[in-house]
Amino acid sequence: MKLKLIHKLLIAMFACAGLVLVLFTLVTRASIGRGFIDFLHQQERNQVERVVPALAAWYGDHGSWHDLANNPREFYGIVFNALLPEAEAQLEFGPLRQGQARGRRGPGYPGAGAGPGPLGRNGLPQRIFLLDANFLPVMGKVPPDFDNDELLAIRDNSANVGWLGFVMIRSIELPAEEAFITRLRNNLLIGLGLGLAVAALLAWLLARHLSRPVNEVAQGIRALATGDFSRRLETRGGDEIAKLGDDVNRLSSALGEHESARKRWMSDIAHELRTPLAIISGELEAISDGVRPMNKEQLGSVREEVSQLAELVNDLHSLTLTDSGALAYKMQTLDFRELVQMTVESFRGQAAAKNLALEYSHPDQVISLQGDEQRLRQLLRNLLDNAVRYTDAGGRISVVLKKDKQQAQLTISDSAPGASRDECENLFERLYRLEGSRNRNSGGSGLGLAICRNIVEAHGGQITAQPGPLGGLLITTSLPLDS
Repeated sequence: MKLKLIHKLLIAMFACAGLVLVLFTLVTRASIGRGFIDFLHQQERNQVERVVPALAAWYGDHGSWHDLANNPREFYGIVFNALLPEAEAQLEFGPLRQGQARGRRGPGYPGAGAGPGPLGRNGLPQRIFLLDANFLPVMGKVPPDFDNDELLAIRDNSANVGWLGFVMIRSIELPAEEAFITRLRNNLLIGLGLGLAVAALLAWLLARHLSRPVNEVAQGIRALATGDFSRRLETRGGDEIAKLGDDVNRLSSALGEHESARKRWMSDIAHELRTPLAIISGELEAISDGVRPMNKEQLGSVREEVSQLAELVNDLHSLTLTDSGALAYKMQTLDFRELVQMTVESFRGQAAAKNLALEYSHPDQVISLQGDEQRLRQLLRNLLDNAVRYTDAGGRISVVLKKDKQQAQLTISDSAPGASRDECENLFERLYRLEGSRNRNSGGSGLGLAICRNIVEAHGGQITAQPGPLGGLLITTSLPLDS
């Protein structure tokens, strides 16, 4: 079973959120007991710190720990009275007589038999021990592995006279505390369940939110695949999915334009082929019916239409080859200046027949570049043929070749008729003519400049057209020089 994108997103996000929640719960459950014990330890340490001033005062009165070491009742009395407020101490041990050692046997004192009492949480007073300044035991049960850093210093007149410590609890023993820890851990499990439910809901909402624009893009692409280029996606935001939608919209526009161009191209081709065929068919039918005599003049007319039809077919074939990249280019080092000069000279007869002044200007040095000589000749013939064909009789054609940085720049400008800038932008489109109609009075297939553009681009150059200074067109061709 193949999962949809929304299901993959849902599983991924829920798995991530669930994993984080489970790990957090496990770590928290494992640390609750240790953390609670650390909390109790700190609380007990704060209580034991209250005993330090009382023992420091006792040492100041007696000057040594000798009397206290032999009197545990007095030691624990000091401890209990320091741990309990005065009022609680009187309730616990009874009023102390004047001069009597503070602290008598009572509840919470070892051997009292009544249990720990308020101070006896896990037997805190019984776990307190006293060391002298040299860490020797004075009173209380001293553990064998006590940590010096946990001891509290007892000072008298800024001198360290002893150390007070207590045995840390190792586990939770009271039922109330165990019940509290159990309740916390159960609450964590309940929170985990609620968290997973919320994570599932949020993952579903987020997965649906993320997958919706992706599905819209997929539907748009499927529409393109069926040929519907008019559909546009509504994009919101600036994330990658929105940019993808914008790209699909641009693709749809480009494909729509290409489809319109293809239909226009097919219509133009059909018209260009139908026109000479209709003329030939009419001429042959007139001769067959005896309307026109079969002589050289009539056959010449038919031959002219056949030649124009053959030229159109050849241009279509060349354009197809250059468009598909199937046209073979035999690149070699050649002198572009000499090639241009030979081509210009070959057109002087046609220019003279129309009374056109053909001028050629070039530098003295060799202009060397890598190119296919045959295709470059075709390029130059198409450009000069276009200039001679569409320039009014008695006009002027100027051909200028020069070096411009690392490029050979060839400009061909002619006199009227001219073209607007908008028309110049379409000059290299297939079957485009400046006449604004499909009449064929000027001859030509309308494919020559399109073939020129393909040849120039195959050589890594650029070709542009713009209104010329002589009143006609200015076509500029730039080709990279041989490095």
